[in-house]
Amino acid sequence: MKKYWYQIKSKPIVLFSLVFLILPLFLNNDYAVYVANRGLANATAVIGLILLYGIAGQISLGHVAFFAIGAYSTAILSATHSVPVPIAMMCGILISCIFGIFLSIPSFKLSGPFLSICTVAFGEVIRQLVINMEWLTGGPYGFYHIPKLVVFGYSISDVHTWYYILLAVAVLMAVVGNRIKHSHYGRALYAINEDEIAAEVMGINIRRMKRFAFICSSFFAGLAGVLYAHFAGYLSQDLVLSDNSYNLFTMAVLGGTDSILGGLWTGVGLTAAPEIMRFLQVYYMLILYFIVLLVVLVPWSKITKDVKDIINYKFLHKSKAVI
Repeated sequence: MKKYWYQIKSKPIVLFSLVFLILPLFLNNDYAVYVANRGLANATAVIGLILLYGIAGQISLGHVAFFAIGAYSTAILSATHSVPVPIAMMCGILISCIFGIFLSIPSFKLSGPFLSICTVAFGEVIRQLVINMEWLTGGPYGFYHIPKLVVFGYSISDVHTWYYILLAVAVLMAVVGNRIKHSHYGRALYAINEDEIAAEVMGINIRRMKRFAFICSSFFAGLAGVLYAHFAGYLSQDLVLSDNSYNLFTMAVLGGTDSILGGLWTGVGLTAAPEIMRFLQVYYMLILYFIVLLVVLVPWSKITKDVKDIINYKFLHKSKAVI
């Protein structure tokens, strides 16, 4: 246990927490804080995708469906059926996990592009249900009047209060995700990612571990969804667009496919990037995704290593020459 807490402290997660604790001081309006809130919610969802794709090797291009299931479930239960918000939120997460279990079944037989097509189809099914079940979800008109979260008689509606709640949840989920990554479950998922047959020969229950990965992924996304529903107060059909799934997948890959902390940074960064680059008008998306391509395609680790070797070589040789 001491070793584990040493690993947590040695990582820059403390730096991430400190940076985002003081970030609201530099945000000059509520909309900027709202964007940061959405970024932290995305970062929480990305942690689950990192566990599913980066560690377990199960491609998911419909991840936003779990986000939407959690959001719409808690909204419907709390607004339409007057269920207390905390209970509705827990039910939303549970329903998302149940769908995660169902989606894990095709992964027993499918892999690679075939599994990715299956997850895309799942995301599209959820999108069509949201649009066409107008009597339940509001359809293209959206879902309004979602109750605010009430804690000890205090209704949480201020965006700054929600910011610190979402920050605390994101950091806590990063610690949980990191714990899973370094546990025997994480090592089993890594083994499945490397070679399913070899992992099965070593005694790993492939089906159970894949189911575990999908449950974790849907849990993190569902948690992000229920929080988003109650801080936004409104759900739109745009929430379940396939573009949002691709954005979440980009965040997971860009931060390092198995890096929990990287997912936190890219989750917030890529959510805020379009707003920061608005001044570029019609060209901002082109430039943004060009930057993403550079980050993904350029071998930065090799370049960094070469630069360090050159610097060390020059300084070491100069110091030896002086001596």
